[in-house]
Amino acid sequence: MGKFGSSAWRTVAVAGNSMSPKLVEGDWLVVSWAPEPLVPKLKALKVYVIERADRPGVYVIKRLIEIGNGENTGKVWVEGDNEASTDSRQWGWIPENELRARVLFRFKRASSRRGRK
Repeated sequence: MGKFGSSAWRTVAVAGNSMSPKLVEGDWLVVSWAPEPLVPKLKALKVYVIERADRPGVYVIKRLIEIGNGENTGKVWVEGDNEASTDSRQWGWIPENELRARVLFRFKRASSRRGRK
């Protein structure tokens, strides 16, 4: 997934199938990039761009399923829409500060989808 632009809104291209069938490789998304942690603005079931601390510079797109509380305060549970996705089902709870941007909308569908409804 590439990121472009210098403003708070940026575009990213979907790579891989972890969010299919909703988002597929080649789709282009507009995201709201966070200049600071997104913590006060997190919303369950929204889609986010994540950068794992153990893989700096590698961005993945996942859906925020749950915001932690109690012993998981400061952490979130994220999953891809595709059951084959690598996500919190393998990682467990991840720190909230690994969420870098929220997906606002898809502005261009992958060319392989043309003609499909």
